Amino acid sequence: MKKNVEIKKLGINGEGIGYIDRKIIFVPGALPEEEVVVEITKQTRSFYEGKLIKIIKRSKSRVIPRCKAYDNCQGCTLLHLDYYKQLTAKKEAVREAIRKYTQYDLNETVFKDVIASPKQEGFITSVNLPIVEFKGKITFGIYQRDSKYLTLMTKCFKQHPLINETLAALENILTNNKCQIYNDKFKTGLRFIKVKLIDKQIQLVFITGRDGIDRKIVSQITEIPHVASVYMSINTSKHQEFDDSGYTKLYGPSHLELYNDDKKYLVSAKSKLPENIAVYYKQIQCIKMMLQDSQKIISLNCGIGLLESNLEQEVIAIDEKKYHIEDAKINNKRKENITFIAGDLDQKIVIYAKKKIYDTLIIQNERFGLSETIINSIKIAKIKTIIYCCQSYSTLAKDLAELENNYRLEKIVALDSSCHNSYLTTIVKLVRK
Repeated sequence: MKKNVEIKKLGINGEGIGYIDRKIIFVPGALPEEEVVVEITKQTRSFYEGKLIKIIKRSKSRVIPRCKAYDNCQGCTLLHLDYYKQLTAKKEAVREAIRKYTQYDLNETVFKDVIASPKQEGFITSVNLPIVEFKGKITFGIYQRDSKYLTLMTKCFKQHPLINETLAALENILTNNKCQIYNDKFKTGLRFIKVKLIDKQIQLVFITGRDGIDRKIVSQITEIPHVASVYMSINTSKHQEFDDSGYTKLYGPSHLELYNDDKKYLVSAKSKLPENIAVYYKQIQCIKMMLQDSQKIISLNCGIGLLESNLEQEVIAIDEKKYHIEDAKINNKRKENITFIAGDLDQKIVIYAKKKIYDTLIIQNERFGLSETIINSIKIAKIKTIIYCCQSYSTLAKDLAELENNYRLEKIVALDSSCHNSYLTTIVKLVRK
């Protein structure tokens, strides 16, 4: 069934929102102020989902997507919208989520425009990709949700050019050597590849079946420009938490050097870095500005300590990944004000919150919410200031709802760490009432 629909606004996932007989309809690819023809693909009691068939009235903010895979790939839901209009839409999505889930009056909160990414192309410096077979080639791609469409990732415009060049060279090597992709029945073959770009040096990790990867192939891989180290991890489990398994170094140094503000950090193969490292450096500066009145800090999800190593206050930094803490300790041997601890966040926050000597809590989340234990610990400890980072509008707002009786929402800072889709790194500063 086809219907004409006027699009009123954008949804939290970047889809256009309109109404048919007062029932909401979600239309991916449609923009506000557009009149479109949609085909209804799903109908429930409370909403419709529609496929965009034709644009009758076009938005002035619509642009031609600069990606050939855009029509089928779900990685860039806003690529058809002018970049700076994307930032405006994301800011409004944060405001709408907070209005929906909380009683905060945003007129009493400082919330400036979203900070743009310095680059909107070639900004991704860390990727994890399935190894697949396509048209006789061993390559790298992602099967889109609810479809059989394979998005090949050797030419993704959001990935740094050096990553794309490396993936293309790997495609040739693996194909020419007649490598096999992973066979779940026999537990052999190549499963995933992890690529990190650190100051023009490429770090590779192959996740494989029990047969591993041939040394002859590794030798060819080391000849690829900018490849500095190669690792392998044999993992035949069904889950994809591959970093929990051991890594075998096949070539190169154990750590690569990362430089920021004339400081050197060593990064191991397991340690995770933000995919948009340039925006993360801006995030560090924003958080530091919010900590000017803080003295004693607990920091959760500290990673390898890029933020914490820039702080002069007394800091207890906690991360669940032991390998993150190992790197953090290597990089901060001379800073006595910081203590890095590996362990379960819920268990550790209870221990340190009970002391009631820490005035500030930093929480760096991705898209996951706060646990009940963390929320209760915040309330019991009566921590003065909370700096909370999250990439999901609704998750952030729901967590704020749990804290609004005890905390005033003083400031919101948003950074576009994930261009052309609906994710946004949002930092809120909460001050105890």
